[in-house]
Amino acid sequence: MFGGLLSARLKAAENALQAGRLDEAFRLASAPDLCDQRRARAVLAELTDRFIERARAQFREERFTEAASDLDKAAFGGTRTEEIAELRKHVATVAAEVRRQEVSRRERVDAARRRLESGSLAAGRNILEGASETDHEARRLREDADRREREVRGAAGQIEGLIKQGLLGRAVQRLVSAQRLNAHDPALTALEKRIVDQVLDAAKSALKDGRPGRAAVELKSLGTLAEGSVARRELEDMLSRAKAAGDAARGHDYDGAREHVLALGRLMPAAKWIDKALEQLRQLDEIGTALRAGPLGEPIDGRVVKVAAGAIAHRGPARHLDETIAVAAGGGIGDGLPDRLLMLVDGGGSYLILRGDRVSIGRAASNQPADVAIYSDIAERHAQIARVDEDYFLFGSRDVEVAGRMTRHQLLRDGDRVVLAKRAKFGFRMPSRKSLSAVLDLSDTTKMPNDVRRVILFDRHVGIGAGSTAHVRCPQAQQSMVLFARDGALWLRPQSRWGGRGELNDRGELNDRGELSRRGEMVGRGEMDAIRVEIGERIERGGVSFVVEPWQVQSFGATRL
Repeated sequence: MFGGLLSARLKAAENALQAGRLDEAFRLASAPDLCDQRRARAVLAELTDRFIERARAQFREERFTEAASDLDKAAFGGTRTEEIAELRKHVATVAAEVRRQEVSRRERVDAARRRLESGSLAAGRNILEGASETDHEARRLREDADRREREVRGAAGQIEGLIKQGLLGRAVQRLVSAQRLNAHDPALTALEKRIVDQVLDAAKSALKDGRPGRAAVELKSLGTLAEGSVARRELEDMLSRAKAAGDAARGHDYDGAREHVLALGRLMPAAKWIDKALEQLRQLDEIGTALRAGPLGEPIDGRVVKVAAGAIAHRGPARHLDETIAVAAGGGIGDGLPDRLLMLVDGGGSYLILRGDRVSIGRAASNQPADVAIYSDIAERHAQIARVDEDYFLFGSRDVEVAGRMTRHQLLRDGDRVVLAKRAKFGFRMPSRKSLSAVLDLSDTTKMPNDVRRVILFDRHVGIGAGSTAHVRCPQAQQSMVLFARDGALWLRPQSRWGGRGELNDRGELNDRGELSRRGEMVGRGEMDAIRVEIGERIERGGVSFVVEPWQVQSFGATRL
């Protein structure tokens, strides 16, 4: 009876496999009481091939979780284990990079949105420049930026009309509203200057004519425009003086009022009302003195009657000082050695040495050039190369041709030819099995700043010599040399004893004879042969002559180090 049930379940697994229902076939064949059956093992073996094939398809469509699950099921068959392990590593690496790119994309989109919402239209667009065309959020933000620009254009026309009609208060309100859309629009900036100049001129004219209250109303209509400008501060100071003079006159402090009016006269020598106000204050002071000296100032019942002359002060032009004026009183590797270095070799050309585990590749014509800046019409950040353990991976923001195949993420192998654009091509090489450092050989049509022809992806040490295994090729070299980093400095030593017991192991370390330790430190007898390579100083040794300098590339805004 039980044998019949097992046979039926095995048959069901075989039928599911034949019908392409892989997950159902796996569930049946991998059951603990079936998996050791010959027919079940045959199903599982076939499923291994099918799941690997499906995992590759899932990977190409960037469904990494599903791909990893298929590889787990494929491993149950017990065959093609090395291939499955390599695929697992590749899927995990690419999935991590895709997650990192998604975080970066999200940060870029959020930053662009904040800039747009704060009215920095150009800054928001600049951030979105590196976004992929398939990024829907970025596309919506670009559309929002375009809408804002259209609204600003329309608002500029309306503001122009309001200025011509003399409706400066409404023009200011419309301008402030438009600046929330694009605070740095050149047309709005020009209109703001016109409005501010006209309002300040009107306020100055009113104050000059003896109408400080009207001047204050004009100034208030500006709102926050031109706050802190010299012209506005000067006008606010004059209005503050006028208000203080009026307050002093109403309090019968004629000397204090006279001091403020004199200060206004120094600020506005062309104001004709200043002299008249000074004369009125003099007269008021004389009248008060005369009243106190006359009969009304005589003691009555032993008391002195104080006659207030303030009522007289309200007659005539003194009203200029009696107006109420609403004016306020007046943000790498960290060992000290630059991450990017330029190596100039006599007879060997220029080399860019990049010491990071991740390098960016993009066009040189940029405000923020990439690590590998190429004179071409590629994107600002077209691709990246990352060193993961002992492998190098290429990640593209756009399709990239690697070894004749279009891809966006690829494990690089020695000899791969990478094509970003017609004038952006290079070969990827691992010249020496003794070093994890790699090189990018630029094609003849690919140009970089400082006439660099080879980029070195530096990992602890590189070889210098005349042979094909050297990272830095010097045809005139009399012996092979090793350039390595230690304690925040570069060092150079001969490679003559790299042999026998001093052979490099597969991690780039020397064995117990020991010229180089795992961290590139000199130990044993090799310490005596090393010389320090000072930045900017020429080194001559073994027929090799070179100088190492900090890498500099001119960006649109500044020189990048």
